[in-house]
Amino acid sequence: MTDNMQIWDQVSKTDPTYTKKVNQRGGFTAIAAHSQIMEATRQFGPIGIGLGYDTSDTYQMGDFIVVPVTIWHGDRSNTFGPVLGCAEMFGKRPDSDAPKKATTDAITKGLSQLGFNADVFLGRFDDNKYIEQRAKEEAEKSEQTPEQEAKAIQEKAENFKTGILLDINNAPDLATIKMIGAHPKYASDLSELHAISEVAASEVSKRLEERKKQLNPQQKVA
Repeated sequence: MTDNMQIWDQVSKTDPTYTKKVNQRGGFTAIAAHSQIMEATRQFGPIGIGLGYDTSDTYQMGDFIVVPVTIWHGDRSNTFGPVLGCAEMFGKRPDSDAPKKATTDAITKGLSQLGFNADVFLGRFDDNKYIEQRAKEEAEKSEQTPEQEAKAIQEKAENFKTGILLDINNAPDLATIKMIGAHPKYASDLSELHAISEVAASEVSKRLEERKKQLNPQQKVA
């Protein structure tokens, strides 16, 4: 049996970090538009592959520009819309960003119909207790277990070490190796790596000396 609420339930809750209160038009909660794209990418895949949108001919309605947007997800044939977005273009001063704002408005409205940030559109963010609960839930999600933290530190050290070793291994001659070893950035990077992992820092130092010998085997390295 198809679960019609599957997507909705997965994307309906909003991280308060990506919202702000707007004290205009009676007050409302604004959602960071790019956070919606991020969550849609997480759900369906990158723009142009897992989801996307097409715009129809725009038109003017009074001082406003209207942009019709048709959204697709999963497959390009799986579309809905057009959803209309609008923005004031000819107010006290012309707004050259109005077409972009109208397009963003339409995408936000369209994604909301799939369930994205539904708790905002359902008025749950009018309740401060709900916002506090959501913030707590997001904080708990970001907390790492000791094992996860240790793994993250190990991965950071490995990536850092790889970057430094790349410079050392690609050095074409002894002069370059000596320049790397004497450069303040090398000392700084090695010190930072040492703070993360003494073993990784030791491997880098050892490799620097080995590379000196490889590039000038006749010269005794001090």
